Amino acid sequence: MYPPTVNSSCYGTINNNNNGPPNTTILNNSEIQPLLHPSDHMSTGARTPDLPGFPKASLGTASPSSRWRRHLTTDIDRSYADVILIICYLITGLLDSSSISIWGSFVSMQTGNTVYVGLGLAAPNENARCIKSVTSLAAFCLGSFLFSRFHRFFAPKRRWVLCVSFTVQSAFTVAAAALVTKTGKPHYSEDIEWHVLLPIALLAFQSGGQAVMSRVLRYNALTSVVLTSVYCDLFSDADLFKLHNRERNQRVGASVFLFLGALFGGYFAHTALGVAGALWMASGLKLVVVVLWLVWPAKPKPVGEFPDGLERV
Repeated sequence: MYPPTVNSSCYGTINNNNNGPPNTTILNNSEIQPLLHPSDHMSTGARTPDLPGFPKASLGTASPSSRWRRHLTTDIDRSYADVILIICYLITGLLDSSSISIWGSFVSMQTGNTVYVGLGLAAPNENARCIKSVTSLAAFCLGSFLFSRFHRFFAPKRRWVLCVSFTVQSAFTVAAAALVTKTGKPHYSEDIEWHVLLPIALLAFQSGGQAVMSRVLRYNALTSVVLTSVYCDLFSDADLFKLHNRERNQRVGASVFLFLGALFGGYFAHTALGVAGALWMASGLKLVVVVLWLVWPAKPKPVGEFPDGLERV
């Protein structure tokens, strides 16, 4: 079996052609050399030397910190990541049912807030709901803007990036829950003091980050913050009654989980825990998602290995 020869038509690849002459060597032109290649003096059975500053390729000799670093810097497998988005629908139900009951505005479903802003501008002296809705809408847009650029700057589906994203969302939800726990429910539904607007902004900001996840994971239909388009897609599906229909199951799951979140939020509102209980539950669910990302399967690597240890790019 002859050593591999360079494929000059593709930079960074190796031609594993076994029909070449016995003394074929790798060219010195850096533009056509493989990304990882052995020395001219190495035998075909020799191991590729380790690069300076990088852990060894063998998992058995890697330190726990190296394995942990490698684990965090891998991309997650998005095959069943729609489960995470359906859990996020449960969180949306908890947050919006709470915000409507205590402040009279949404923190996730910005269609409703847009309607409230229009009504408020048409009759500015009737109520203060317009101010709350504008606050929520602006914070949601800012959250979407910043979270999306955070994911693009690093790597959208990198494990540590997803964990940091949901940790920040959880921190904002915890801050809003703590504030509501301390200040309690407003005495009047028209109050627009700082302890009303601040938790609205915090929750809407993290909801924008949550909505970005559907784009990151490439499940654009599961925004995790709205159901109108989900209902349309569900009942217009030509295969609605087909036994195996994953998209239909996703839409049903989204609808059911948002309904359950609203149900739990309404239940908390009528207990001694109050709306703050629903916000604390939403915070806990965000942390559960962080743990799920930590143990989520990694994206399979579509690379093979040559007998001499060279990676096929």
